[in-house]
Amino acid sequence: MTKTSKSQQRLRLVGRVRDSRARLKNTSTLSNPADLRDGQRLTLAEYLAGPEDDRFMELIDGVLYMSPAPASWHQSFEGRLFTLLDRWVSYHVLGWVWFDVDMVLAEEPPVVYRPDIVFLAQQHAERHRDYRIYGPADLCVEILSPSDRPSVVLKKHEHYARFGVPWYWEITGGPSGPWRIVEYQLSARRQYRVQQEKTGQEWFEPGIFPGLVFRLDKLAAGEFKAAVKGKAKRLV
Repeated sequence: MTKTSKSQQRLRLVGRVRDSRARLKNTSTLSNPADLRDGQRLTLAEYLAGPEDDRFMELIDGVLYMSPAPASWHQSFEGRLFTLLDRWVSYHVLGWVWFDVDMVLAEEPPVVYRPDIVFLAQQHAERHRDYRIYGPADLCVEILSPSDRPSVVLKKHEHYARFGVPWYWEITGGPSGPWRIVEYQLSARRQYRVQQEKTGQEWFEPGIFPGLVFRLDKLAAGEFKAAVKGKAKRLV
């Protein structure tokens, strides 16, 4: 499939979602969107029409999955990693880094994930519409917690590959034990291959960001100067 046809498909998806949201005003089966519950079946339009609150929600094959707000350790680490990636991407004018943003991958059955952190490259700017990403981000980062459902983690891994997310990081640590990062790259057959796996004490240089070298343990501790080396030193 050519880049042009892929772009046209994503634009058609955005158009269908907007049409569905417009029809939803008159046809919604939700008497009160605030009453959303875990395990409920929803259309994409119903999900997008839901309330914007502190609940963490994802839509997997039309089923709503709700989780409590991330723990304090998770939020702290996520904020520090986001800061580092955002500074690198902004300095090199590569695109955008976001957290807590919907990534709409399919309409029927609807698939919407909310990765901990996403990077969207400049050449894919058209995928960002209405404060959401329609189509795959260029990088998805998931910081796994002990409370995460294994079935959901596995489904994310499968869906990110199937829908074309080229780079994917899974990070564990905090109450789960020592910090560790696994970097996956998408193959031509839409399957993930492990490119590298690093412990928290080892230096990690992402394949998608050559020159950015950091280690998780120092970053988690908020020691930015000790967490990076090389070109990244100028950014902290």
